[in-house]
Amino acid sequence: MSESRGVSIIVVNYNNERFLAAAIDSALAQDHPHCEVVVVDDRSTDNSRTIIGRYGVRIRPVLRETNGHQLAALNSAWPLARYPILIFLDSDDLLVPHAARTLAGAWTTSTVKAQFPLASIDEAGRLIGHVAPKYPPDLDTATLKAQLLRIGQSYSSPGSGNAYSRALLDRVSHDGGFDLENLRDYWMDSILECNAPFYGDVVTLYEPLACYRKHDSNLVSLSTTDHVRFEKWAHTCMLKLDYLAQRCRFWGIEFDVAAVRDRSLHLLESRLAAAKLAPVGAPREPVGGTLRRALKACYTMPGPLLPRVVLAAWFASVAVAPRPLAAWLIALRFVAVGRPAWFERLLTNVMALASRHKRPKERAVVP
Repeated sequence: MSESRGVSIIVVNYNNERFLAAAIDSALAQDHPHCEVVVVDDRSTDNSRTIIGRYGVRIRPVLRETNGHQLAALNSAWPLARYPILIFLDSDDLLVPHAARTLAGAWTTSTVKAQFPLASIDEAGRLIGHVAPKYPPDLDTATLKAQLLRIGQSYSSPGSGNAYSRALLDRVSHDGGFDLENLRDYWMDSILECNAPFYGDVVTLYEPLACYRKHDSNLVSLSTTDHVRFEKWAHTCMLKLDYLAQRCRFWGIEFDVAAVRDRSLHLLESRLAAAKLAPVGAPREPVGGTLRRALKACYTMPGPLLPRVVLAAWFASVAVAPRPLAAWLIALRFVAVGRPAWFERLLTNVMALASRHKRPKERAVVP
């Protein structure tokens, strides 16, 4: 394997001393012959820098003088990468030993991003029997682009479930894709999800190549449910839609952000969950309006019928259920830790059945 398929693993850390060493060890344990490990610390206040110092010359440390949040930290590190394929590994996650080799083998000259599922682990690093996302087969770049333009999101993995070309980062930076008013409001995986399909090919792999650690500090992964977390999700989703609208204006592509908000199932899920979990008497968004938009979105979205029916049934059940039952339904949907095995099997079977009935022409439709 030539150095043109070399992989730079950039571990991004802030106050994750309890998980940091395991993440660095997993990066150093890669069996790919051309691999480097860069560790960027975003001005941690815990023992992280002592842990980083123990690795000596086996890693390249980037020790920031000020805390700028994840996007700023990564933007200070990726330009230093030696190799053209980049993995941004969150410091609470783990890579499997053959991750870099597998990604390098799947890479082509037109690839700008590769994404793959993650196997969930608990705080102690034990597998919990949950793998996500459950990608449909034969997922291609045209489908991802169509999803972004229609609902403002696409089939994608959170941070550690992706690899990117250095060329993509260079292009996005050159085109102003990182010129944001407040970098703290954004996440690198969301920024590059919005950009990647418009710059080259996105490859989807179906083998988990990393482990995603579930713990209470994660924004996008829950071990418990509360309305504040879902309000943050909704806010993050709104920012992402506004960002995508800005990028589409730059590319000269039509994008009706108001219409997309009404079709964004992720945003509607977050709003409904936040409203149902809000304390009694607290201000909340009317459930009825959210439900109407959600049911319309389920009805009009392209694709096979079964997953749309299942999702519509979830929306309706949560909306009309008393708060304790609604909380259970929300946890069933979002909390992988402790989720019943029968529900995990049901999700897998629904996706498999939907995939067998999927018509190719439906996957790239942008109404």
